[in-house]
Amino acid sequence: MTFDSTIFLFAFLPVSFILYYVTPAKFKNLTLVLVSILFYAWGGVVHALFLLVSVVWNYAGGELIGKNLGRRKRAKNIMMIAVGADIALLFIGRYIGQFLEMTGNDIADSRYFLVPVGISFFMLQNIAYIIDIYREEISPQKDIVKFTAQIVMYPKIIAGPLVSAAEFEKQLENRKLSLGKISDGILLFLRGLSEKVIFGNGMEMVFETIQALPAGQMSVVSAWLGCVAFALRIYFTFGGYCDMAAGLSRMLGFELPVNVNYPYLSTGIMDFWSRWMATLWKWFCSYVYLPLCGGNPGGTMGFLSLLITWLLIGLWHGISGTFVIWGIYFAVLLYVEGFALGEELKRVPKGLRWFFTMLFVMISWVFFFSSSAGGAFSYLRYMFTGGGGGFINAGAIDVMTDYSMLWILAVFFSMPLAQHIYERMLRGGRRWQVVLNCIVYVVLFLLCLAGIVSESGSGFLYF
Repeated sequence: MTFDSTIFLFAFLPVSFILYYVTPAKFKNLTLVLVSILFYAWGGVVHALFLLVSVVWNYAGGELIGKNLGRRKRAKNIMMIAVGADIALLFIGRYIGQFLEMTGNDIADSRYFLVPVGISFFMLQNIAYIIDIYREEISPQKDIVKFTAQIVMYPKIIAGPLVSAAEFEKQLENRKLSLGKISDGILLFLRGLSEKVIFGNGMEMVFETIQALPAGQMSVVSAWLGCVAFALRIYFTFGGYCDMAAGLSRMLGFELPVNVNYPYLSTGIMDFWSRWMATLWKWFCSYVYLPLCGGNPGGTMGFLSLLITWLLIGLWHGISGTFVIWGIYFAVLLYVEGFALGEELKRVPKGLRWFFTMLFVMISWVFFFSSSAGGAFSYLRYMFTGGGGGFINAGAIDVMTDYSMLWILAVFFSMPLAQHIYERMLRGGRRWQVVLNCIVYVVLFLLCLAGIVSESGSGFLYF
């Protein structure tokens, strides 16, 4: 079940929220856990059992570490066993199917039955919880219902964002429901749904049109259009999911951290990763990079720490040579930007920094969407030297003209100017603004519904 499915929109969503709202305050956490497990079990009972086993394991591990904090060696051993088991479960659940597929084993066809959706995200939450207890940054959660809610809350379980245990526990204790929060959450959810269904699915269609071109018809402009189409597709697909997750959470009384914040306005690679999947980089920085470099990010050890961290981030996305290259690529870029160039970059005009940042980011997306390293380098050759279509050809012109309105709107809505105009025109609180705002969102919902019923588009890419 995904957020952009009819079963979710017209059955699960209204029923689960009615149950949640009518439940007395002291039982809301239990209701949240039950509806979240039901949501997750829709993808398979085996998935739900896998999730619950990981929850019980980490709850018990946190309790044991908390009881042995006075004996650091024993606490460390328990922590390593708990985290080691989490990594093993992540490896089994996430990668065995990919290994089987790479070896051509027929069992790989069952990988979607075997692989729990969202495992890459909720396992990182589990690992962070265990390590934070060992570091004495938080205390073990005594209430297993609250701990379970922290891990399985359905708006964020599938693809994040990653929320620290300390931050989430505060909200569990102090969350407040109000009509204002609920209405804001509904609008944010509808905005995310529109981003995913209208623009994410639309740019997916453009990308696949270009990908279908034979090498003899691929021009430089066609290749660049394909790369930009993928960049916009992944932005609206994943960014739309994050807005939907934030909207649903707000309707439940929670606030999620910002995970996507106009990444294509970045003027540096570090700036990009503070805007794109920000909570993922924050997680790896806290639990991998900083412990490895020992607080000394410069020099050889700093580079090796960065390299290991980004190799792990690449492999977290998938077992593939393209993701390994993608990880190494960003490790080198971040090291050059942060340590080799450092302060010198500040002297470069902002516009030039933006241009080169986008150039490097677009190159990185080629490794992200290519099925093999050879295919990625071939595509890069098309981008810079062209295939059989030269610099520009009729195919490239057709892609620009046939989808001209989609291109214009997608670029416009990928920038904050669209939000600023909306806030200025429709969020003033006057009666005509309220009415017009409702009309806009009703139209958007109907457009989304038409796209959903037509079954255009695919999943959220990070599932």
